[in-house]
Amino acid sequence: MGASQFHAEQPINRITTTGGMMEKIFGRHSARAVFLTRPRAIRRVVLLAGRDPYLKEFAELARGAGIEPEIVPLDEFLRAGRFTPEERQHKNQGVLLFTEPRTIYAEEDLDTLGEARVVLALDQVSNPQNLGMILRNAAFFHVDALLVMKNRSAELTPEVMRIAVGGAEYLRIFRITNLARSLEILKEIGFWVYGLDERGETTIAETRFGDKVAFVVGAEGEGLRQRTRKFSDSLVRIPGGQPGIESLNVAVATAIALAQVCQ
Repeated sequence: MGASQFHAEQPINRITTTGGMMEKIFGRHSARAVFLTRPRAIRRVVLLAGRDPYLKEFAELARGAGIEPEIVPLDEFLRAGRFTPEERQHKNQGVLLFTEPRTIYAEEDLDTLGEARVVLALDQVSNPQNLGMILRNAAFFHVDALLVMKNRSAELTPEVMRIAVGGAEYLRIFRITNLARSLEILKEIGFWVYGLDERGETTIAETRFGDKVAFVVGAEGEGLRQRTRKFSDSLVRIPGGQPGIESLNVAVATAIALAQVCQ
């Protein structure tokens, strides 16, 4: 079955507008990425009046995509975006897009990754800041797909997308229920599963990665669950640490690992 036949649960960055169910994107970097990767999905562009030179830049991008931008004062901008208190801290960027919802894939779609080289799987990463940074890191290193668990994991909110500064636009995102089952599916289509774990027998630098890599990183503090370690073909670690500082932030560790895997 094709990927378009399956969809995960709707992430909470989708809101109902007069044009129907839309995805809210805000922030300059995130908006630029949308214009670069899926301009035809954009349905509405709202710009905060007086934010030159970005006002001119995004007005031109909007018109280039066939959309007349709405240039509005602050109260109208905030009303259009229905910003949460956390999101309002970044209103000064002055760029708001409403797009058709991005495709979020499900476990049933994993067999479409047969041509992919690098897949990153997150084992219950629950901090939104870390998820946003990981999305950015994954896009930077040309990761093909990201697997995020539906339960006990951070949601794909507009704030996460803002932290990712456009990174989410460059890779396919899968929301999965059972990580072990998903890893088995990846193995069946030729992936070798590497778990990032401080108990790994070899370091990342010592590891020779194959042509198809599924890399798994664990939750903040806890690391990989025992069941996830069991389904990994190999456990690798980042060398370093000392008493009191035994581990790295999960987003930092992911960046280091991807730099080695994708070199």
